[in-house]
Amino acid sequence: MSIEARSVVEQFGERMKRLAIYEPLHRLDRKKGKDKNGNEIPYYELGMLTLLFFFENMIMRHKTSGVRELALFLYEVCHEKINLDETGFEELAREIIEVYRPSNGKRNSRSFYNWETGQEETVYYSILKAARSDLKSNTQYYALDEQGLELIFSSREYFSEFQISINQLLLRKQLEKGEFMGSLRQLDEMDLSAEALTERLAKIKHEVSRSIISEETYTRYKKLIEDINLRLIRENEEFEELHEFVRLTKDSLKYQLDNEKDKKAYEFILKIDNRLEEVHHEHSKLLQESIMLRTHALDAAQQSLYYIGIDSFNFEQEIVDALMGRPMPLYTSRTFMEPFLTLERAKLWHPMSVFYKQRIERVGEEDKGKAFAYGVTEEEVRKGKSKIGQYFKEVMSEVVPIFEEKSVMTLEEICNQIEVLKPEWLEQRLFYDMWMILHQKSPIAFESLDEESILNGIKEALGGITNSIKVVEYEGTVQKVSRFEIKNMLIDITMRQKEGERNEL
Repeated sequence: MSIEARSVVEQFGERMKRLAIYEPLHRLDRKKGKDKNGNEIPYYELGMLTLLFFFENMIMRHKTSGVRELALFLYEVCHEKINLDETGFEELAREIIEVYRPSNGKRNSRSFYNWETGQEETVYYSILKAARSDLKSNTQYYALDEQGLELIFSSREYFSEFQISINQLLLRKQLEKGEFMGSLRQLDEMDLSAEALTERLAKIKHEVSRSIISEETYTRYKKLIEDINLRLIRENEEFEELHEFVRLTKDSLKYQLDNEKDKKAYEFILKIDNRLEEVHHEHSKLLQESIMLRTHALDAAQQSLYYIGIDSFNFEQEIVDALMGRPMPLYTSRTFMEPFLTLERAKLWHPMSVFYKQRIERVGEEDKGKAFAYGVTEEEVRKGKSKIGQYFKEVMSEVVPIFEEKSVMTLEEICNQIEVLKPEWLEQRLFYDMWMILHQKSPIAFESLDEESILNGIKEALGGITNSIKVVEYEGTVQKVSRFEIKNMLIDITMRQKEGERNEL
């Protein structure tokens, strides 16, 4: 039996294009380098770790991933195996990114002979693309390009719970390219994924009510539900961005109905808009269900676990038999019984109490303590806000020069500087209240603040260098004086992203 040669070489160029995306990994595999112990550096594996790092940041919607962030990730994962300091890992991260995205501006390419067309061809591919940048710190951030996503997807069959996030990424790419038919298919797949996740949540709800019989099982289910809830929240945010992107596309096509092709494209975008609304509605119900599952089902399971422990506790067997069945030292027996003994109570009078402060009242004197207190006037409230706002402005004005080197700093670093410049501030409660208010209202866009806000002072101090401020919790605590201790925070005054950057993946 003979085979048809034409059918064998069909789509040969497309297959070579798919194979070409593995070329950067092979180039990394050929690189040679050693750590401080003289061991070979596994560039091939580090290349795959780099792809996974950028993919996870894309899923988490983190848009500030560059050389420094990659180096910290590689150091955290590999420092026990690869003996390099943080500077060495930063150089390593720069080498890997150089392979995925050449600094000379040329795209990665692969030339081959196409046996289907009988011609020499060259395919171009891009694994990493430039994302936003920070001009103040001269930092460039990166994100996975389309071929980078293909390379990640080809390395693993992802679990179904990540399917909606993956479909959202592909839908954004197809909308940017104008592939409206493929966009409708992605929405259909998201709808099916939402149905599958609905069934899974119902199954988890039943499992929670009947399977939690220990603290370990409860902790496992709690983490599972919190992960699902967190992922649904991120997907919901992406749906909002997709709605905005579709709306802008629809508005731009509305005024360009010059030919049949434009009219057809406009009809497609209307269908996509309606279908996206339906899928988002189903997804919103999923999010609500996950919140109910986390707040009610888990609480009920925890209470059930508590009462199961009480019901199964046998005092005779667990306490009496253990205490009387084997001899114990007296101090051990007392410690064993102590949780079941009542606290000793005694009412005592100390002779020194005669020297305590006494309340002396004259007969017939009016009890002023029972009078109603008058509230403060609006003028006093306004002056108080103005005074607090002026204090916030003074503190932030002192902090502004600290941000000249980098736009993201921890509260601990700021307090270290304040300890040198204005140590008396660290003794004032209002200094710590300011950071707690910023964390509570974060992220803060300055243009949304009204004139009477106590944060206007911060707006005046930072208005020349940024349009917003973001404060999130960070590891550790800060205590410079004995009176006050505060959770460490990460303060970000990066310039607010522009409209074009919000539409990037």
